[in-house]
Amino acid sequence: MTYAQLIARLTQYLEAESAVLQGQEYQVGQGGGGRRLRRADLADIRAEIGNINAQIAAAPDNPANIAARSRRIRYLRPMC
Repeated sequence: MTYAQLIARLTQYLEAESAVLQGQEYQVGQGGGGRRLRRADLADIRAEIGNINAQIAAAPDNPANIAARSRRIRYLRPMC
């Protein structure tokens, strides 16, 4: 995945985490005709956020990685 795709995916997972924190499960309507919504497990979401952050740190097109590569210092020895 590209850096931009990873950032977009991380944003989605952070939004999912926020939604879960607002309410894990709720029911609309009553009785047998009601609908129930159960959100994803918070632990799973947080684990994937950690995985995505690790992928972002290792992404070759991450601006932080590109800047680190361009700051290499090279020493040349004169040929005598």
